[in-house]
Amino acid sequence: MFKIDLQSGSALDALSDLLARGRDLKPAMRPISEALLDSIQQAFADDADPATGSPWAPLSAVSVRQRGGDAHPILQRSGRLAASFSPSFGADFAQAGTNVVYALVQQLGANKGEFGTTPSGRPIPWGDIPARPMAGFSDELEGEILDIMSRYLTEAG
Repeated sequence: MFKIDLQSGSALDALSDLLARGRDLKPAMRPISEALLDSIQQAFADDADPATGSPWAPLSAVSVRQRGGDAHPILQRSGRLAASFSPSFGADFAQAGTNVVYALVQQLGANKGEFGTTPSGRPIPWGDIPARPMAGFSDELEGEILDIMSRYLTEAG
């Protein structure tokens, strides 16, 4: 067994600072939550999955007709969903999310009738909705998050 006993000095101060920083990561979580939000906003700008860069499935012919022939941007008929995302963070978490109910269906997709039927017997949803992921981790985003954490923790001492 190897034991180091630090009573005082710069090494102890640096370790103490590192431990204190590790207990409250809020200063690092703010830019991480903003990076998550930036990634989501870029997904809407690109009409593409932020994790893979793959384009979202195009709108159905019915949806394009309902929009008066406008097929783009794909998930921004009114702009409500794209504008609804916001960052939040605390001492031990960072996130970007929305309170728009249909966001999860857009993220994951849904099959025709997956949520039952209307009182008149029509399926909910009335047709298949392909997944159009707007939140996800690319290698670039993961690297940015690791860089933020590394900078924050190495500023100790």
